[in-house]
Amino acid sequence: MGVRSVFDFAPNTEDVLVDRVQIQQVLINLIRNAMEAMRESDRRELLVRTTRDGDRYVTIKVADCGPGISDGVAPRLFQPFVTTKANGMGTGLSISRRIIEAHGGQIVASRHGNGGAPFRLSPPIAGQEASNAR
Repeated sequence: MGVRSVFDFAPNTEDVLVDRVQIQQVLINLIRNAMEAMRESDRRELLVRTTRDGDRYVTIKVADCGPGISDGVAPRLFQPFVTTKANGMGTGLSISRRIIEAHGGQIVASRHGNGGAPFRLSPPIAGQEASNAR
């Protein structure tokens, strides 16, 4: 699809205690969404970056250069069956949110005026699992 992938992994991050398959599902969903969003964009760059977020979390950012999140969809983005894709089911982000929250972390999306949709997921550092982890 002509997407340039940039991986920027911070050297000072700690291990996180997660189910590898579930987190892989979340990341694949975010990356696939990003690639599809950039399909019509002149610039196609995907960024995956890790940073340490204080003493409790590692933040993983997945960002694209697509058109961004529309005003109509933004408030409902993580609700089941909300989609902007012609053939989408609208379950990927709601499942992703449930997975991250079950691990005691959080996932948020933001919007940029110049387009793109950066998503940040923050699983807790191993040994720092939140009390709401399931």
